[in-house]
Amino acid sequence: MAENDFKKFVAEMLNLGDDYSIESLEKDDEEETITINIKYNKGYYSESGEQYRLYDLAPERTWQHLGWFQYRCYIICRLPRYIDKEHKVKTIQPTFANSMKGYTLLFAKYIILALLKIKVQKTTADLFQTTVYIVRTIMEEAVQNGLEKRGIVSGLVNVSLDEKAFQNGHNYATILIDSDNDYVVEMIEGRKGEHVKALFFSVTDEEKQPQIKRVNIDMWEAYMNTMKELAPEALQVHDKFHLIKKLSDAINKTRKQEVKTEPLLKSNKYTVLKNKENRTEKQQGAFELFDQKNLKTSQAWKVRENFKDIFLLDSIPMIKETYEKWVKDAWDSGISYVQNVIETFESHREGIMNAFITKTTSGKHENTNSRIQAVLAKARGFRNFERFRINILFHFSNLKLLPLKT
Repeated sequence: MAENDFKKFVAEMLNLGDDYSIESLEKDDEEETITINIKYNKGYYSESGEQYRLYDLAPERTWQHLGWFQYRCYIICRLPRYIDKEHKVKTIQPTFANSMKGYTLLFAKYIILALLKIKVQKTTADLFQTTVYIVRTIMEEAVQNGLEKRGIVSGLVNVSLDEKAFQNGHNYATILIDSDNDYVVEMIEGRKGEHVKALFFSVTDEEKQPQIKRVNIDMWEAYMNTMKELAPEALQVHDKFHLIKKLSDAINKTRKQEVKTEPLLKSNKYTVLKNKENRTEKQQGAFELFDQKNLKTSQAWKVRENFKDIFLLDSIPMIKETYEKWVKDAWDSGISYVQNVIETFESHREGIMNAFITKTTSGKHENTNSRIQAVLAKARGFRNFERFRINILFHFSNLKLLPLKT
C-alpha cells in the first residue's frame, strides 16, 4: 500500500472526516508508541451555520487513542483558532476529542465499556496502557455528561432512602434509589433532614414530593420526619434488608458474648449467621450441636428465622397476630441483644407492619444494596465523598455514559 493510501486508510479508521488529514506517522520501538500527526484542512471554521476565518494555530496538543497491537497510540495536532462574532479568539473543537482533555472520544468510549465490566480502575488503566488518573477523569466526565443528558427527574413514585458509611464508618452519604426501576437516582453527603431535602430538590427541582406513594426507609428519625414533611401521603416502609440485618447483628453479638463460656462457638461466626440452606455439611453439624445445648446464639438465630417467616404470610390479621406472638417469644428468650432489637422494632411498628403487608423489598433492591457495599469493601472506603458518588453513579445509575461523538 502506498504511503498516501495508508494515510487515507488511517484517517478513515480514525473517522477524521474531511476536516483533518494525516501529515505523518511515527513509530518508536523503544517507547512502544505510535504518534499520528494530523492537520486541519480548511481555511475557515463553521459553527451553527456561521463561518469564521482562522486566526492562527494553538500550541500543540496530544490525545491518547486506542493502542495498535502492543504500541500506545497518540494523536497530535495544533488546533486552529478563529475570531468569533464578539471578536474574541477561540480554539475550534475537534470532532475526535474534547480539546481540553488528553484522550480521544473513542478511547474514552472503550475505557467506559471496559470499566463497566471490570469495575476496577487500576486494572482498566493497565489494560489500556494509561494512568488511573485518566481512567478516573473519564469516569467523572461520563457521569457528568450522563446527568446532563438525563436532566430533571420526574415521576418518582416508589423510592428508597438509604445511608452508607463511605470513609472508615465516620462519614455518611444518603442514597436515593428509584425502587420501581432499581437504579440510584442521586446521593448527597450527610444524613440530616436538610440533606434529604437538598437531595430531592437537586434531582426534581421541587421542594415537595406529593407524587411519592411509598418510601422504603431505614429507622433513622431524620429520614422519617423529613419524608413526612416532603411526602406526607407516602407510605413509609422499613426495609426488610435492614430489619434482618439488625437481627443478624444481635446473633453475632450474642455469639461474641457466649463464646467466652462456650468454646464450641469459636470460629463459627458464619455458621450461626447463615441461612440453613447455605451452610456446608460441617457447619450444619456444628449448628445442631449448638441447638442441642440450647445455646442462646442458636436461640437468637431462630428468632431471626421466625421473623423472616412472617413475610410469607398474606392475611393482614394473621400477620398482626403472628408478629405479636413473635415479639412476645423473642422477648421471653431473655437474650439482651435480641431484646434491644425488639425495643427498636416496637418503636417503629408502623413501618415494620407496612413491610410485612406490602412486601416491597425485592431481590433486585437487596442486590443493589449488596453491590454498593461490595464497591465500598473493594475500595476500603473512599478518600472523599465525591469519589464515592462518582463510583456509585457510574455503576448503578442507569445513566447514558458513552460520549455522543465517537
